Amino acid sequence: METLSAEFESAVTNVTVHGEKQKRASEAHTEVRELLEADRQLREWGIDTILIGSYARLTGRYPGKDVDVFLRFKNLSVRHDPARIYEEVKRVLVEHYGLKDHDLDGRVTEQARSLKIDFEDSDAPDDLAFSVDAVPAVPWGEHWGIPNRNRDRWDEEEDRWVKTSPVEFAARTNTLATAKSTPTVGNRPTYRPIVRLLRQVRHVHLGENRPGGLYTEIAAYYAWSDGRVTGSSWAELLAGSLGAVANEFDLAVTDGVLDPVLGTQLKPALYADQWASGAAKFRELAGLAEQALDADKCRAAKLWRGILGTNDRGQVLPLPDGCDANGFAIAGIAAVEAVGSNQPRGFA
Repeated sequence: METLSAEFESAVTNVTVHGEKQKRASEAHTEVRELLEADRQLREWGIDTILIGSYARLTGRYPGKDVDVFLRFKNLSVRHDPARIYEEVKRVLVEHYGLKDHDLDGRVTEQARSLKIDFEDSDAPDDLAFSVDAVPAVPWGEHWGIPNRNRDRWDEEEDRWVKTSPVEFAARTNTLATAKSTPTVGNRPTYRPIVRLLRQVRHVHLGENRPGGLYTEIAAYYAWSDGRVTGSSWAELLAGSLGAVANEFDLAVTDGVLDPVLGTQLKPALYADQWASGAAKFRELAGLAEQALDADKCRAAKLWRGILGTNDRGQVLPLPDGCDANGFAIAGIAAVEAVGSNQPRGFA
C-alpha cells in the first residue's frame, strides 16, 4: 500500500492556517472583541464574545477568509428585538471602522444577520486578507438564538430568532478530535487535519456548488463519531473519509442531514439533486483514492494531486522525489530515452 507519508505531512501543513495569517487573524478578532466588550450599552446587555465557526473548531482550510465572533448577550432573551441589538453593534463598529462604500476607507459591511469587518493591507499579499464576522446572539434555553436571515421576520416574535448551538458543536468536535478511539498518525490526532483536507477537496471539485464546507464537515463528523473511518496513515484516512462523506450525502437525498447538536434538519435545506451530485463527486474521488492506495509511488502522487488540487501555496501535495507530474518515475523515463538513443538509426 502506498501512503506517501512525507508528502501527506506537507499536504496537511499546506491546508492549515498558520504563521503570519494566523497571527493577523488573532490580532484582528481580539481587537474587534475588545472594542465591543468595552461599550457601555453592550456591557449592560451582558456581552460575552467567543469564537465560533471552522476557525474556532480548527477545521477551516487555508487560506481562511473569515473569522466568526459570536456576541452572546447573556442578559437578553428571544423576547428582545434583534433589530435593536443589531443596530447597537453596528453603531460601535461603524464609529471605529467606518461603513464600507459610505465612508472613506470604511471597512464595515452589513450582512443579513451579522456585520463584517474587513482586514486588508495594501502592502500585504492577497492571501493575508480576511474579515471578521460579528454575529449577535441571545440565550435560548441551553442554546442560542441568532437573527433570522429574513429581516422581514424581525417583527414577528415567533420567527425573528433562529436556534443554533455553535459553541456546543465546537466542544463536541474537540471531544471527538481528542478521543482515545479516534485514529492517529504516529502520535498526532487526525480528525481536524482530515476535515481540512476534505474541505480542500470539496472546494476544488464543487466550488460554489452545494453541499458546502460545513455540510461536508458535519458528514465527516457523523462518520468519524460512528467509527466508520479507520486507518493508520493520512492517505487511508482521507480515502475512507471521502467514501464516508459520499455515503452521508447519499442518505441525505431522502433523509436530509440533522444538526449534530439540535437534532433538527440543517438549514438552509438542500435539494435532492444537490445532495446527489455531491455524493456522486465524492464517490468518484473515493474511487480514485482507492486506486492511489494500490498504485506505485509516482502514480499515487498524480492521483492524489488531482484530488487535492491547489491553493494559494501551490500544489497541496508535493511530488515525491524521483517522480514527474505525469505520474512517472524520472529515472525510468531517462532509462527509456537512453535505450532509445542506442537503437540503430537507418533508412528502409
